[in-house]
Amino acid sequence: MFLVNPVKKNSKIITALLFMLLIPACLFSAEDNHNNHNNQLKINHWTLFNSTDEQIRIDTAVELLQNYSAQARVILLDALKSGDNISAASSACKAISKFRSASNLIVKRDDFIQPLMAILKGPNVDLARLAAEATLIFNYREIKSHLEQIIKNNETTDLAKKNAIYALQIRPDRETILLLIELMDSSNPVVSSAAIDALQEWMPIGSNRQDWQKIRRDIERGKFDVIRERILFSQDKIQKLNDDIVKWQKKYLTSLDNIYFAMAEDNVRAKFVAENLSFEQSSVKLWAVEKINMWQKSGKLLPIDVMQKPLIALVSDKDPLVRLAVAKLLGLLTNINSADALLRQLKAETFPEVKTEMFVALGHVCNFALSPGSEVQINPKIRIETLKNTVAFFKEGNPAVSAEVIRNLLLQNGLEISNVKPYMEFIAANYNKAADQQVRIRLLEEMERLCGNDSFYRTTAGEVFRNIFLEACDDTSSLVASPAVSGLLKIDQAGAFEILKTKQFFAHSSEKVRNEMINVAGQIGTAQDLEWLAALADNSEFAQERQKAADAMMSIFQFCKTDVLITWAKRLSVEAKTRNDDLLLVKSRTLFEMAEKKAEAQQDANTLASLRRTLADSYSEAKHYAQAARYYGILLQSATDSNEREYLTSRLLEVNLYDGQSESAKQLIANILLSNDIGEEKQISKILNQFFSENPEKEHCTKIFRAIASIHLADAAKYPLWNEQLAKWRTLLKFNVTPPGPNVPAVADSNSVVKK
Repeated sequence: MFLVNPVKKNSKIITALLFMLLIPACLFSAEDNHNNHNNQLKINHWTLFNSTDEQIRIDTAVELLQNYSAQARVILLDALKSGDNISAASSACKAISKFRSASNLIVKRDDFIQPLMAILKGPNVDLARLAAEATLIFNYREIKSHLEQIIKNNETTDLAKKNAIYALQIRPDRETILLLIELMDSSNPVVSSAAIDALQEWMPIGSNRQDWQKIRRDIERGKFDVIRERILFSQDKIQKLNDDIVKWQKKYLTSLDNIYFAMAEDNVRAKFVAENLSFEQSSVKLWAVEKINMWQKSGKLLPIDVMQKPLIALVSDKDPLVRLAVAKLLGLLTNINSADALLRQLKAETFPEVKTEMFVALGHVCNFALSPGSEVQINPKIRIETLKNTVAFFKEGNPAVSAEVIRNLLLQNGLEISNVKPYMEFIAANYNKAADQQVRIRLLEEMERLCGNDSFYRTTAGEVFRNIFLEACDDTSSLVASPAVSGLLKIDQAGAFEILKTKQFFAHSSEKVRNEMINVAGQIGTAQDLEWLAALADNSEFAQERQKAADAMMSIFQFCKTDVLITWAKRLSVEAKTRNDDLLLVKSRTLFEMAEKKAEAQQDANTLASLRRTLADSYSEAKHYAQAARYYGILLQSATDSNEREYLTSRLLEVNLYDGQSESAKQLIANILLSNDIGEEKQISKILNQFFSENPEKEHCTKIFRAIASIHLADAAKYPLWNEQLAKWRTLLKFNVTPPGPNVPAVADSNSVVKK
């Protein structure tokens, strides 16, 4: 007798017990699944027949079409047959149409042929067209007989026949056009007319039956590709429709412009623009965005309370073009807080161009908000999160954009140096790795801006970027060297200026680099920089650069010593005469005047007298007689030597004569006559003689002569030489003296001149 193993026996018992327990559980689970499925179908049925949202109804019908159960198909068939629920039937048709390119996914699709044909026979044209479009899930042969039965059956209505022909018209099949050509000859005028109209949608060549019969023969012989012709015609039709849409859009936008500009008050305009920001059509939204852009550029205060909410809502608009335009605009607006909306959309954005623009705009908005005195306040976490995103943008191939955003985020205070420096080092590292020159240029430009006066962390930036600038400024490409030179000068202007001068960057091939050198020279340059500046002022091919160099020289001259000013003034004067350059002559006189002021301040009498003599002669030669008279007068006041006084008096008289200053000339001569007679050998007489002899302006000469002849002489007999001179000039000028009375001879002395 064998003994039974107690372990085996117990295990069998346990297994049996478990099996008995699991069977009811499985049965209950299957029942639950069945109940859940039925409940879901009930929900779908209710939704399809009762929901007021068309998209929800269509989505429900699509779900039912993908369901393999017979109950699901019954719900759809009921919807198609429900003549009193057009919404359910149309949603079912639209759902079926979605399966046109995947009709094999619909279980027992043949079940839908009869319900769709029934709709074609019905009175609702719009629903019939949806049913016709739904029939496209079938191939032509599957529904040919059904459509022909409707068209050729005398008992069907004319409307049903038109609906069936429409179902043929929209089918991209060779056989359908052959049938339509055949139906042109139908004895039923409704069918014939509808067939002709349908053929025009294929090819608009008219209703000539012979032409269509020829096309039919060519199709049957394979000489005519009717599908290709249909595609070409459809493309032309679409283009025409698009052109019409654009035309009407332009008209509508023009009408918006007219309304907008007819509004006199800004608050009314702002409300009008805000309303159109919420318009359904993208073109209108873009029009409104452009108006805000124009408003912002005009300098007028933007009414935030009206525009902010609808404008920020467009950040997540469904049209990427609208999102792009709004992102560009928000990056310019300093008084609208769009940071949260931009960051939120940035995470969801799928269009690279839009995403980039939003990223850039976010950087600008953060910079505006963080600026001192800004009324816009943002969560500091947005700045930190945006900074982190810059790393991802670098990896996505947007290093220049990332560097631009980093720069905007690091211009203002609020971060620890330990949090700032890694991002600057990140830019530097990516610059060193970049192979694309354009990327390197953009990164250099952003590094240079981070070293500017408006950058709070410019010292840190200088530490990180200095060596990069030093190396890049020697690059053979001026596009690389230019931002490097600018950056180096921003870090240490004086030190960098000396380094760059030793490299002779004032003669660099890049105009921009040369201009940088000129600008710095104008700020901190010395007399040592005048030579190379003069070379640029004389020889540069660019007029603007010549002017900048000349202006920089004038700035340096203000701080030069007197001897330097005199040296350059004489040099410019010689060059001015050689070139016959009046502007250069003016500059030389300006330097002489600057030297005069310095000499006067230093009480250097000899230098001062020499400078004034030079200025007086220069102004006299340039026929600036008033300025010349001023300097000759100053010199005369301080002159002690008699010969010098005589020379200066004659020069002063000369400029007064040619300037028409008759009273001043009269006073000068009167002062001389107080002590001496004036003979023809005197310098005064020679000047007067030359003036009266060579001056073609007789009226001018007459005025002067009258003035000097009117000098009162207490005893005329003591001035024979002067009276002799007056007589000579009177004859020279053919000056007729009007006698004081009839038959009384005129007295030929200084009081005999009759004023006219």
